[in-house]
Amino acid sequence: QNFGQTPSRLERRPFPQRIVVSAIRGSTFDFNSLPSLANLTPPFCLVGAPQHIYLRCGAVDTCRIGMAGQMDSSVGDLMYTKGQLVGVGKTCALLLPSKKYIRYGGPNNGVSVHVAVTTARHREVNKVLSIHDGMHRGPITVAKPSLNGLWLATGGIDSTVRLWKYYGQNMQLQATLCGHCGKITCLDISTTFGSIISGGADGKILVWDLRTLTFLRELKHTSNAPTAAHAGSSKSFSVKSVSINHKNGNMVTLLLSTLCVFDINGNLVAKQHPDEVFSGNQIPSVVISTNCPEWMELGIVAVTGHMNGDVRLWGIDYENKILLLRHILPERVHSCPITTLRATGERQDTLLIGDASGKMSVCNTVKLDQLSPEELQSIAPHVDVAPDIENDEEFR
Repeated sequence: QNFGQTPSRLERRPFPQRIVVSAIRGSTFDFNSLPSLANLTPPFCLVGAPQHIYLRCGAVDTCRIGMAGQMDSSVGDLMYTKGQLVGVGKTCALLLPSKKYIRYGGPNNGVSVHVAVTTARHREVNKVLSIHDGMHRGPITVAKPSLNGLWLATGGIDSTVRLWKYYGQNMQLQATLCGHCGKITCLDISTTFGSIISGGADGKILVWDLRTLTFLRELKHTSNAPTAAHAGSSKSFSVKSVSINHKNGNMVTLLLSTLCVFDINGNLVAKQHPDEVFSGNQIPSVVISTNCPEWMELGIVAVTGHMNGDVRLWGIDYENKILLLRHILPERVHSCPITTLRATGERQDTLLIGDASGKMSVCNTVKLDQLSPEELQSIAPHVDVAPDIENDEEFR
């Protein structure tokens, strides 16, 4: 009944000022604010100073699981469970929830399921749990399980992508997806956004709908490499790697030496700068997408491994649609081509790396209170590092 009338009482006092939590308070560091800032920090960024990235190698190991019958010692997949780094061979893919791995590429044109980590039920690593023959018309070249372990996407030299429902010890075929003209070289699957992305030796990058099991679109990836400009339309190059962001559905692709990021609708979000062309041993060999949302502008959206063992972290300049190199791992733990990467941890602050020699490493994001006074001074030159912090065990 009072609609349209001027209220008789108005708020004459201002609302309380919003409290913005910051790790830098005045001229000192407030380490007590770090837990509240952790959830707002992008992947691999320093909590309290997201514009900086500090990664340190925590452990190095050698891959021994799933190596039998392999031509080389390359690492194919990695996981970090209960403080243990677990890696499997090149022709293997890990089922994370059940701590098993799938082996493919054999003459049976199928896969086999093995034990990756010992449990109370399975006490022998590499033990065969089930064998599934004739899944393709030819050898399987790539297999990618979903994060929940219920779906398996496989690709082979028969140019098809096949989707399987994995439950118990059964593999049930859901669909055969046709669209490539050569063998399938890379796959990724996201149950969150219902997407499958596949790359082939024909240079095509295709996106499929997991719910309707139909073709959605082809991503128009153009390369900056000089060889691509003179190759002509008759020659195509294999897609090296594809990966899906499970927070916003963005897709990262690697063709030749060029990185691109597409959104869930296939629109180009960002691309490697045209002047930044890799050559020789600096060419990227693999790329993964992090789960960095779009509103974290300072976040790391992609991580690349290179032929010379370098690992580089990339952000996005959304205004210019350019991928920005944010960080290169200073510690040269690996000296041969990187074959697999995985971002793990609650906020993706741990990076797992595997190379062609079988070496595996774990790189952890350093916390602000673990940095030395000199490193703290480089982050915020105007902040005075208290003398007692240097010798206080609480800040070590």
